[in-house]
Amino acid sequence: MKLSLGLLIGTLAIAPASLHATPPSKDLRVVMVDVEGGAAVLFVTPEGKSLLIDTGWPPGMGGRPPAKGITPSQPRPTSADRISAAAASLGVTKLDYLLMTHYHLDHLGGINALLKKLPVGTFIDHGPNREMLLPGATPQEVAIGPQTIYPDWEKAIAGHEHISAQVGQKLDIGSMRLEFVTADGKVPTKPLPGAGQPNPACANVPGKQDDGGDENNRSLGTLVTFGGARILELGDLTWNKEIELLCPVNKVGVVDVYIVTGHGMDLSSSPPTVALKPVVALMQNGRTKGGDEAPIKTVSSDPGLQALWKSHYSVRYPALNGDPNLIANLDVSPDEGYPIEVDVTPSGLITVTNGRNHFSKTYKARGAR
Repeated sequence: MKLSLGLLIGTLAIAPASLHATPPSKDLRVVMVDVEGGAAVLFVTPEGKSLLIDTGWPPGMGGRPPAKGITPSQPRPTSADRISAAAASLGVTKLDYLLMTHYHLDHLGGINALLKKLPVGTFIDHGPNREMLLPGATPQEVAIGPQTIYPDWEKAIAGHEHISAQVGQKLDIGSMRLEFVTADGKVPTKPLPGAGQPNPACANVPGKQDDGGDENNRSLGTLVTFGGARILELGDLTWNKEIELLCPVNKVGVVDVYIVTGHGMDLSSSPPTVALKPVVALMQNGRTKGGDEAPIKTVSSDPGLQALWKSHYSVRYPALNGDPNLIANLDVSPDEGYPIEVDVTPSGLITVTNGRNHFSKTYKARGAR
């Protein structure tokens, strides 16, 4: 029996109003799911092949609590709920590939809940967890540390196809190609074809001591190409690793869509990242997480950038929020969990749509035909 979208949403009880079932498309469709400052990005190719990068938070974490004195009429949606709703809206009933950039709670935490909703064909990672608990770790640090939660990933991949990706490795998923540009702390030894231009933004850039945990350094970074467009997703790659990747020459080259590294936190977005020169940038921030002042200013500093879209309004830096049409979730309660949706045509036209108000704008990739 075919379910109407209204019945589907009623059954899930959590789907944002913007997610609507769409017919098969010749385009690459991308949904940057609102997982409240965590990470989850879904790709669906024209052939119906699917890739999810990261799984957001575990149930009970992420999301704005209801306003004081207000009892919600239904349970708060989990990251897994929102991901499965996004998948349903694109006709996805199985994830062909699930890529885990690294093993922090806001990326890996949703794995168990998600697997109860969507089966996975092939799992992709950077290799085993590298971040060990420090002596004297608090009970909370122990509970959420990668060393504690990584066994959930090991259990998930057991008995399934599994790829521990290496830098330079390529993977075709339908008409979409992935090339891994960072993995387990490594970067390419030589520039990708067409890249390698000197990066003047590298001059006199200091290193940064704080990395937020070694798993950030190990992030599996992916260059996605489809038709004439290049999309870069680097997980939570850190400031120092960005410098290795982009200095003294830019080993990646320019991109068309840049999913801003590390939720826009100031652990990343080093000055050399301006060499990526994206046409459009997407920031998967939360209401109070990410969207930091320095990263916003760095990403926005290239005069060629046509727009910076954000998952959330930042309550910490209201002066930097910009056009509300480019923000999926404003500062309201309850949080509706609206996504940012991207449609990329084979010819290289990139249309970004705000799931909240359906405001849409189209950009042209550099390689557009």
